[in-house]
Amino acid sequence: MGDRLPFRDLVVVLPGIGGSVLESPAGPLWDPSYGYAGSLLRGHHDLLEALAGEPESLDDPEHPGDVTASRLIGTPVTLPGLAKINQYRALRKALTDAFDLVEGDPRDDEGAPANYFEFAYDWRRDNRVSAAQLKQLIDRELPKWESGLASGRAKTVLICHSMGGLVAKYYLDVLGGWDRCRALITYGTPFRGAIKALSFLSDGFKLLGLEIRPVTELLRRYTSVYQLLPRYEAIDVDGTRRRLADITHDLGGLDVARARRAYEDFHLPLGSPGDARIMPVVGYGHRTLQSAVLRAAAVTCGYEALSPEIPGGDGTVPAVSALPVELSEAGPWRFQNNKHSSMHTKATALQRLVQTLSLYSGNARSLQNPDDDKVTHQSAIPDGPSVDLRMGDVHLVGEPVRFECVLSDPSVTEPPRVTMSGTAEVVRTETGEGYAYTVTGLRPGAYEIAVNWAGCSVSDVLEVS
Repeated sequence: MGDRLPFRDLVVVLPGIGGSVLESPAGPLWDPSYGYAGSLLRGHHDLLEALAGEPESLDDPEHPGDVTASRLIGTPVTLPGLAKINQYRALRKALTDAFDLVEGDPRDDEGAPANYFEFAYDWRRDNRVSAAQLKQLIDRELPKWESGLASGRAKTVLICHSMGGLVAKYYLDVLGGWDRCRALITYGTPFRGAIKALSFLSDGFKLLGLEIRPVTELLRRYTSVYQLLPRYEAIDVDGTRRRLADITHDLGGLDVARARRAYEDFHLPLGSPGDARIMPVVGYGHRTLQSAVLRAAAVTCGYEALSPEIPGGDGTVPAVSALPVELSEAGPWRFQNNKHSSMHTKATALQRLVQTLSLYSGNARSLQNPDDDKVTHQSAIPDGPSVDLRMGDVHLVGEPVRFECVLSDPSVTEPPRVTMSGTAEVVRTETGEGYAYTVTGLRPGAYEIAVNWAGCSVSDVLEVS
């Protein structure tokens, strides 16, 4: 890209749930490079016990604990049944290649002035605890960085994936962070929650029709998972749409009292000032759980969109949920036809991010015709085809891996081009909607699958255990 552009503001990158490596005094506690997600499925007792923690301690802001969030993940990972997260190397490279950023260590209180930090946090903890830790980092590092500037004041730019956006939003809205924030940029953040979290907490994680109880019971312990529940009127109760917080009895394994506390204590206090600069990147085009039906004590989650103008989503977060409440009627919005796990890795998305940051930091001269930049002003789902990539989270070793590709434009007759990391045998068959793929011979590990079709580029990750 040539010489790197100057950047006067302080950039903080926040990953999604499961996107931070966790370490204890005894060694790694959560590190995808060691295949820890597969260990969850196999029910390794020591790992499950260590990850479980004590809910009271995890939710206590005064409890420091002995677990350190050391860095962002370097390989894809799955929290089975709940979320998939791709690595953050591409995002880091795009930012540090484009801008003259000074990388700092969030754990080093005495570090030299820096303006690029990757905020790893203990994603098991209440998001309010992580938000308070984010405030401590920024309160410490922003004045330090600003002291070295020749003139003017610096602000923060928060770049967030998935649940990381909720951590940042609480810091900004409740803990006073907007006073020094230039912009909040989010990729697939469930501002209004996700039905997938409701499905997981109520029904548990199932593989081949059987519930994998160790995984279910582990993730049900975390308040952060309850803070991913839908806050909008997503549940049909005898023909009337209701909020989960209004339900009075438990739904399967979901504790409605905890769900209500998550809504009242975390979501309700959120609300940004009118001049706040929020730019959500919203996934669309993929089949995504949108709503639920409650009959007696049984809840059934489905794909019926509550907003026909904004259907679908990124496969995990409904498109309507990835829009902050403050931007319900007006943008700026960005829509991206990619999966939740990989929204922050797509080359075109990173290109747009660099363009936007150039404008925010006063480098508009580096852009051609910035006033005509549709990226900045786009406020509707783009016309043209989109790809729906459908695949599971986790697959057992030795079992075939199956996924489907569906194009919104049925007039396209050319099949998609599919590539994947790793070596395996792939068989393609045509279906009534599109194409199905069967993959055999995959070894245990994480894999990324990329689909290019009719001008669309989509990728997702899966795990074989």
